[in-house]
Amino acid sequence: MNRILISLLITATALINGCGDAEQADSTMAERATSVVVVTAQSRDIDYVLNALGSVESIHHPVISAEASGQIISIEVEEGQRAPTGTILARIDPATHQLAADTAAAELQRQQVSLENQRKEVARLQRLAASQSVSKDQLEDQQDNLAMAEAQRQIADTQWQQAQLMVSKTSVRAPAAGIISRRSVSLGDYVTPGTPLFAMVSVDRLKARLAFPEHEVSKISIGQRVRLTSPAAPDIPAEGLIMGINPQISTHNRAIEVTVEFDNPGGWLPGSSADAQLLVKRKIGALTLPSTSVVIRQGGPVVFLVREGRAQLQPVVTGWQGPDWIEIESGISAEDRVVSNGAALIRDGSLLAERL
Repeated sequence: MNRILISLLITATALINGCGDAEQADSTMAERATSVVVVTAQSRDIDYVLNALGSVESIHHPVISAEASGQIISIEVEEGQRAPTGTILARIDPATHQLAADTAAAELQRQQVSLENQRKEVARLQRLAASQSVSKDQLEDQQDNLAMAEAQRQIADTQWQQAQLMVSKTSVRAPAAGIISRRSVSLGDYVTPGTPLFAMVSVDRLKARLAFPEHEVSKISIGQRVRLTSPAAPDIPAEGLIMGINPQISTHNRAIEVTVEFDNPGGWLPGSSADAQLLVKRKIGALTLPSTSVVIRQGGPVVFLVREGRAQLQPVVTGWQGPDWIEIESGISAEDRVVSNGAALIRDGSLLAERL
């Protein structure tokens, strides 16, 4: 009798425990909803912009060398000083060159007198030849002498002009407006033609050398407008035009070099770095989603639409990407409700719980 009661108690306990395990299993099998943020596509106007880095250079940066020999007797400018076109930068002792010019002037005057005398002689013989009072050969000889005198006078004039030019070269002048970037000569130095004296940079008109990725080459052309900013003048942007495109892609960084010329808006300096933005085109009313909405599935970009509380995987074609948004060229409409935050945690058919 006691054995029968014990057996019944064991069987009842097993049945009770079995029912509890089944309920726990059903609870474990219950699907949990993923908490997500849901958005709709936003319409915006997009500027298709290519970004590049580069450096600023002076368009004109001549090295000014001596064109006459002599001792430097004065220096009129210092490094960092602005010099308009024609400004005297230094003076070379002109004494030797002035002496040569005076000598050339005297020789020119002598040849001029000789030429005038020869002209008078030819004119006299021509009058005599008209009355046959002089031979033809004598007249022709004097005419030849006149031609020689004219040539000698021309040579003397050229030599005088050359001497005057050398005198003028003793005043070293700025060939164009700019800033003195280097002085390579000191007072008392003896210089000869070709000796470097000053280096200048022009800052009124500048150029930027920019490096764009090679896959963007087809979007770049001469004459496009580029917006520039520089750490040297962070609050003063500049705008310029593309004036040159290097026909060869650099093997070092796989970039195409583009040259942009622009007027200095103030504060820009040669040698500074530059950030560039090239506007390729503008698209009006493009559909965009937060960048977190687009994930990679099945080897391509997809979004998850919200359909009756569940996620529906939808392949999309993406376009331009902004700092926190991405353009959707096709695959969704403006009315579609799309998972934003949480898209990376779900899959097709996932149960969703929307949160604000």
